[in-house]
Amino acid sequence: MKIIYDEISFLEEASVAALGMFDGVHIGHQELIRNAVILARSLNARSVVCTFDRHPLTVLRPERAPKPILTLQQNLLKFERLGADYALVKPFTKEFADTEPEDYIKQLVEKMRVKAIVVGENYTFGAGGKGDAALIRKMAGELGFRALVVAPVMDGSVVASSTYVRALQAAGETAHVHRLLDIPTKRG
Repeated sequence: MKIIYDEISFLEEASVAALGMFDGVHIGHQELIRNAVILARSLNARSVVCTFDRHPLTVLRPERAPKPILTLQQNLLKFERLGADYALVKPFTKEFADTEPEDYIKQLVEKMRVKAIVVGENYTFGAGGKGDAALIRKMAGELGFRALVVAPVMDGSVVASSTYVRALQAAGETAHVHRLLDIPTKRG
């Protein structure tokens, strides 16, 4: 897997972009990335997991920023194990946070020759978090790419999410966290 830090470094003919923070790469993130990898292969494109170098809240609201579930390096290793061809690790800055969601999607499509964008149902992005799955579906029709919105992955009756994983960590539920992150547990 190749790691790039800006869209213009993507030199392939076409991409399928999986968008998200992907902190910890839990079972919901894994499902989304697998879908992007499969779709990329079917479209003769490269799969690109688009993430950030830090959690957005560390810039936008540092007092509310959560502790990382895994390090960026650990997350990148998980992307590679899931079959991603590329990881785009965007530096998250205040200027980037102010990007209008439509402009961000247009940049991705233009600079990375996006054939499809894969997101989770609850994904938000862009200035003020105004971008969402509905906007991506709308822009897909306008700009000529496919939109794949992946349904939430459940852990029993609870949606598998980074917030849920953090709550389990705080409760000391290590084995449960490892299962959600697909980390092998040590056997004594």
